[in-house]
Amino acid sequence: MKLTNSQNKIFEYCIYLIAFGLFIFFFKHTLDYGRTYDDDALLDQFTRSPGDAKLISSFLYAKFHFYPVYFLTHELDNFLTFLFNFSGIEILNTKIAKFTNIFLHVTNSFLVYLFIKKILRIESNLRDNILIFLSSLIFLFHPITSQIIFNITTRNESLALFFGLLTFIYCLNNAYDKKFINYLFIALLFFLSLCSKLMTIYLAGLIPLTIFLLNFHQINLKENFKKNFDIFILLCVTFFVYYYLRSVFTEKNDIFFYDSFNDLLFYFFTSSKFYLIGLFYPFEHIYVYATNYDLNLSFILFTLFIIYSIFATYLFFNKKDPILLISVFWIIASLTLPVIFGMVDKGFPLISNLAERYQYSSVVAISIIFFWILKNLSNHLYKKTLALSFYCLILFSCIFILYDRSKVYIDNYTFMTETDEKSPKNVHRYSFSVPMRNAVKNNDWTAYKFNLYQFYQLNTKFDEVILEFLRYFIHEENEVGIKFFEDEFEKQFKDKPYGIFKLARFYVFNEEYQKAENEIKKIFKQYDKIKKQLEASGKKVTFLDPPIDDLYFELGKINFYQKNYDKALENFKTANVINPLHATALYNAAITLKKLGLNKEATQLYKDAIEINPFLRETANNLIANTNE
Repeated sequence: MKLTNSQNKIFEYCIYLIAFGLFIFFFKHTLDYGRTYDDDALLDQFTRSPGDAKLISSFLYAKFHFYPVYFLTHELDNFLTFLFNFSGIEILNTKIAKFTNIFLHVTNSFLVYLFIKKILRIESNLRDNILIFLSSLIFLFHPITSQIIFNITTRNESLALFFGLLTFIYCLNNAYDKKFINYLFIALLFFLSLCSKLMTIYLAGLIPLTIFLLNFHQINLKENFKKNFDIFILLCVTFFVYYYLRSVFTEKNDIFFYDSFNDLLFYFFTSSKFYLIGLFYPFEHIYVYATNYDLNLSFILFTLFIIYSIFATYLFFNKKDPILLISVFWIIASLTLPVIFGMVDKGFPLISNLAERYQYSSVVAISIIFFWILKNLSNHLYKKTLALSFYCLILFSCIFILYDRSKVYIDNYTFMTETDEKSPKNVHRYSFSVPMRNAVKNNDWTAYKFNLYQFYQLNTKFDEVILEFLRYFIHEENEVGIKFFEDEFEKQFKDKPYGIFKLARFYVFNEEYQKAENEIKKIFKQYDKIKKQLEASGKKVTFLDPPIDDLYFELGKINFYQKNYDKALENFKTANVINPLHATALYNAAITLKKLGLNKEATQLYKDAIEINPFLRETANNLIANTNE
């Protein structure tokens, strides 16, 4: 059946509303989810950091990313929340933010539909439009998208694909009908995509390659290259403009790969396995991480992908069918950077080199594959039945897994408690540790004590449980209890610097500054002893857990709280000398200088700290202004 232009538009509006309605039907409950426990813990750690200094993780993240669009959308969430509340409609900001994430994701699913239509040049055929829509639902409900949808803080992946798909669509339009206005849209949209996530640099190569494959059998080679050249140059120029602007606002990030070829090979295959299995078999990827570094399985999966690529190449040259080959290049292009990051030894600043959210844009390829299956296996009744049955099985499995996965984002407390009831894994400690923190927050010491004793029964030698008992007995001012658990901690961790450091930070939190200083000094003594032994045999040692700069930084905090500003300044500066990227140490040195009345010197250190960590600008600028007064 052929559709007129107006019917085609109505069909598009309808399928968008259907997709949105389906997603809300299955996942409207997620709008009531709050922020995860991890989000709250990060916020708490930030507010407690000395001098309102930002976390080191924020510093590293600021160096690596430059995405003003991301901040803009979050400010839009805040503005909408204000408007609703101002109008008398009470609504949480988290509900607005989660709705925005869902809205973006459904819109991306619709853009996948439009993108597949464009590469196939399908406009008026109702049957093909329905098949493309069904294929886009695979993207909509693919389990790998869970973090992007339900976790507020990972919206940049949605934004990057949103602007990236729009860039792709305008490039396809321009390839068939060159207009000046298209070039402006392409440059702007690609720039915004890069601002949202630098990983979309792959589009600069993938877009011209896709257009080249689509025209390969229609026009000669020279004309084909010529058809793509202007778009390729425009995308490259846009990238270089973006990268220059990014370099102004962010610092250079040096990353180092494993220097052993065997290590590089190992992490290449295991990273490839991690991302490929997430696309084609997300159940294993999301629920079972034990096989993450199984090299044999990685080889098998990589070999299967190579076989699929060969099959797609065969179809391209012998059947003049470019669709599967486009899906192959989409997967390769979109996963190149994440796989490379899997081979990074140090310097990669994000939380995890292997993270499923990096696959978000890759899921488009799965929709392309499903369209090819539905299109090519629906000519005969038995093939059509087989294809649709397979499709329904996959779609329902995706919805089930995604629904189950959504429970992670209620909050960690609820999720971990429910998981404890069903899982033999050692996640049950969250059932007590999280309620303890909530009890402290609510000043409910009866609930705290109950969960504390349950927690203690799980593992009497666990460092966290000993510190929790110390917290309780300090609150109760029970000297006998304090002495008992201090001795217990000493017995378990006297030869483990990381444990001693944890105890020192615990004392700082509880304002036991002299005890904290004594614990830090114990670590220095241990480190000096180890260093002398190794240097005597001609070896060098680097202390990482805890690192030396963090020890001096912690000492500086202790001295600052004791109002021993001269000593605090010395320790902060020592931390920065050992690690020149320790912006928080430099920042706190500036605060200390201000306490000493050295305003001019403090202003200079504030500026130096901002140079290292741009995120400090929002707090440091106010302090500079106050200092200059």
